[in-house]
Amino acid sequence: MKNKSILTESIVSQIEDIVASDIDDEVVMMSVEKGQYYGLDSIGSRVWKLIEKPIKVSELIAALILKYDVDRETCTRDVLAFLEKLHEDGILKVAG
Repeated sequence: MKNKSILTESIVSQIEDIVASDIDDEVVMMSVEKGQYYGLDSIGSRVWKLIEKPIKVSELIAALILKYDVDRETCTRDVLAFLEKLHEDGILKVAG
């Protein structure tokens, strides 16, 4: 099993070579480097906008808890899983 590389203390941000477009409250993206398309629902799109600039994962979680009706434990679990997927796909920078 792969070790998790993203923690609440990690700082995350978008990689530079993603072309993204807003469609209603969703984001459609393409990785220029990989030639791959991605579609994000409204919550994933909100996360994508929040990581436009480097942000600590704990701050990202706090911002989402303020916007959505979700408890901290669920939000933390879901955000970390989502960020891990973005990182595995090579479209997320992780520091710390």
